[in-house]
Amino acid sequence: MSVRLNTSFVGEAADAAKLSAIQPEITAAHEKLHNGTGAGNAFLGWVDLPVNYDKEEFARIKAAAEKIKKDSEILIVIGIGGSYLGARAAIEFVKSQKYNDVAADTPKIYFAGNTISSSTLAELIDICKDKDFSVNVISKSGTTTEPALAFRIFRDLLIKKLSLIHISEPTRPGRRKGPHLCHYR
Repeated sequence: MSVRLNTSFVGEAADAAKLSAIQPEITAAHEKLHNGTGAGNAFLGWVDLPVNYDKEEFARIKAAAEKIKKDSEILIVIGIGGSYLGARAAIEFVKSQKYNDVAADTPKIYFAGNTISSSTLAELIDICKDKDFSVNVISKSGTTTEPALAFRIFRDLLIKKLSLIHISEPTRPGRRKGPHLCHYR
């Protein structure tokens, strides 16, 4: 895979002469990145992610997404900080910040667990009370107060609403154990 840099809109900030002058630094940085020899080399899994990933895990994720899409009017993503911002950024990148206003054939997506505001939780509970919804908890430890509180509230709503719930452990090896909630009909 190759990437081409389009400099037609950057004016003098990155003209050909300036890029040419720093080409040795660009080449050195590229080599360090792809050879894994630079600082932070333990965190380079993203470099070959487009071709090197757990395809079985990806298939399970896609199957879960299809089930949620089929069964749910709402998906609640519970997490705080980076644990939920990745999901939010991906949705807003692929769709938009106004996703819920225009979503037609997919569940509306709401985020919880990033605040302990009782008003925010009450509003979301009210939105979900008469709808089919799924919950996706994203947490490294499962012990952070805000997501743990939101998880318990929405778990209890699902228990009251559904006759069957399934609590599963994380699917990725090496991950710390913590509850993950899925529901099945």
